[in-house]
Amino acid sequence: MTVDEMVEQINAGLQAEGEYTVVATNESGTLTLNTLNSGEKASITLEDGTGTLNLATLGLTAGTTTGTTTEVDTTGADIVVGSSSADTINLSLPELTSEALGIADLDVSTADGAKEALSVLDMAIDEVSNARAEMGATMSRFEFRSAQIDTSIENLDAAQSAIADVDIAKEQATLSAASVKVQAAVAAASQANEMPENLLSLIR
Repeated sequence: MTVDEMVEQINAGLQAEGEYTVVATNESGTLTLNTLNSGEKASITLEDGTGTLNLATLGLTAGTTTGTTTEVDTTGADIVVGSSSADTINLSLPELTSEALGIADLDVSTADGAKEALSVLDMAIDEVSNARAEMGATMSRFEFRSAQIDTSIENLDAAQSAIADVDIAKEQATLSAASVKVQAAVAAASQANEMPENLLSLIR
């Protein structure tokens, strides 16, 4: 069995099992298994399945291989979306470069290379779709909090207006009533001042 035949059968088996994070390639005549995972997940385990094709047929032995990977900081940034510093939404952007997706060096000059490229592209599409779904969910959270903040601002403005703003009509009515009371008091005081003279005129 040639390396290309091994690659074809391995990729067909992986896809049949719904495994798109691992892909087999022919690297200059050497069978290479690549994974899109990183860190502790960057390992590939070989074991016999239930089909007729087994590891011995492929010239392989069972075991687990862990490759070297470059960790990418995907923790992102915490964006404050409320009055408390703990009220945050984490914004992280996954690395979706052609190198990170494993599609930078695809070779479609041959039929076998094109088949391998299709498998790698399927994996890349899944990665991009997952990233888009995560970003969409994050955007929805930001939009929801934005609507909440707008409502809070309106409520605060209404409360401030109720406390600080003056009701012109009410205050004018109060001023008119006070003015009438002052005029009445002045008239009463004037009459009180005239009472002694009126009494003297009666005595005369």
